[in-house]
Amino acid sequence: MKTYLAVLKKDINLKKLEALLKSKEIKLAAHYKTIGVVKLESALPVSETEFQAYFISVEEEKDNLTI
Repeated sequence: MKTYLAVLKKDINLKKLEALLKSKEIKLAAHYKTIGVVKLESALPVSETEFQAYFISVEEEKDNLTI
């Protein structure tokens, strides 16, 4: 299973997003409200184009995060 981080657009209905993700067998693993990011888990690739109404960007999580 792969993990993805997605940046949410403003004023998103999170309940609708959760229902859409569930229908596509994507798990909403975490919601970081302060920074407007969600963590997704899926066996299949998550495409940014599928969720244009909800996300600004979607990236596969990597272990190379530096601050």
